[in-house]
Amino acid sequence: MNNNSNNNSKSLSELFKEVQDIRYGRSKPEKIKTEFRKEDIKFNRIYVVDHRFNAAGAIIGILFLVLFATSVHSNYIFATSEEEKVAINTFEENNSKLNIMNIISNNISDYTTKEILTKEIDVEYETEYIDNNSMPKGEERIIQAGKFGQVDQTVIKTYENGELISESIISEIIKQEPTKQIIEKGTSEFLFNKKVHLGDTVYTTEKIILYEKPSEDEKAICYVHQYIDVKLLSEENGWCFIKVDGIDGYIRGDYITSVSLNPEIVELSRKKRIELSFKFDMEVNKPSGLTRNDFVKVLSGHQEDTEKIFEQNAGLFFDIEQKYNVNGLFLASMGIHESNWGKSNIAKQKRNLFGYGSYDSSAFESSYTFESYQYGIELVAKVLSKYYLNEPGTIIYDGETAVGSYYNGPTISGVNIRYASDPNWANKVFSIMESLYKKI
Repeated sequence: MNNNSNNNSKSLSELFKEVQDIRYGRSKPEKIKTEFRKEDIKFNRIYVVDHRFNAAGAIIGILFLVLFATSVHSNYIFATSEEEKVAINTFEENNSKLNIMNIISNNISDYTTKEILTKEIDVEYETEYIDNNSMPKGEERIIQAGKFGQVDQTVIKTYENGELISESIISEIIKQEPTKQIIEKGTSEFLFNKKVHLGDTVYTTEKIILYEKPSEDEKAICYVHQYIDVKLLSEENGWCFIKVDGIDGYIRGDYITSVSLNPEIVELSRKKRIELSFKFDMEVNKPSGLTRNDFVKVLSGHQEDTEKIFEQNAGLFFDIEQKYNVNGLFLASMGIHESNWGKSNIAKQKRNLFGYGSYDSSAFESSYTFESYQYGIELVAKVLSKYYLNEPGTIIYDGETAVGSYYNGPTISGVNIRYASDPNWANKVFSIMESLYKKI
């Protein structure tokens, strides 16, 4: 009875600690020796309860088991009879022993907790596809980028013995709606086959007619030469709406190509443009459009150029064209005509390819003498730009303005009027230019 009294005097927290220590092997259960009296025996049945219970139930259950343990020896169960009024004289050994400490420990170790959390999560956006016949088939273009939405989500998490067993969403608050992604999807077979986009430069493969409307029965505007670069504005039913040199109209889509399909077409187009620009009344106060390699090509290999003067200065004619805005082949043709390919006395002895400064009455004596052919070529280019090819007040090289004292138009025939006494001078120079242009 003393042991019983001592156990009953312990606090609840001490009992919990003692039970846990016993369960995890930190201490051993005490041997309980108890004298039993009949009035101590209050129960003749053991109730089995679910080991999962709330805190209040756990405390009551533990107290019940602790009190029961102090009254009943853990190794025996007792039989009573009506005749045994004072004390219990007989008992029999219990073959199915109950481990009270294990029952208590198991019950207090199974517990359930809940946790409430709020977290920000992304909301997936939708994607919408729109067919676009102005794009090549199969090509895609994002016209509106998708953005994830934002939601504050509150959840309850339930744990049993520290292990998550369930999670429930109790609320969702939208902070930002997702933005739909919109993608245009090309459907044009024509653009796909030509490997171009609207607005690109395309090229004619033949000399074709530009129509006012998309039909061969409609009014013809003009011809468009082969290899000419045009801007593709739209396409429908095999007809292309284009812009060429400031003129709009329709051409058959069968007669255009692209750089992707024909990489050489760009060079062919450049040369065609140069060819078409070459005419007697062309303006020569602007670059010819030829490259340095073009100048080398057209001024090399001439049998008449015995001293290789023009061949060796091909690059200089190109540079002067860029600097002074004087057509380099016009300047070279002037020199070829005036010096007979550098074979005249003035050219040989005075390095003056143009007869510059000479008068008919004393051509050799009055002509200028230059230190080099290069110096004479550059000086004549400056004179042409400042006095012959540009109207007075025109901004020319190095910030200077044209005087225009001998200006009669920016053409070969315009220069002829004040530069040469021979009325056929312009035709002779143009003929040489023509032979050079053909070598491009």
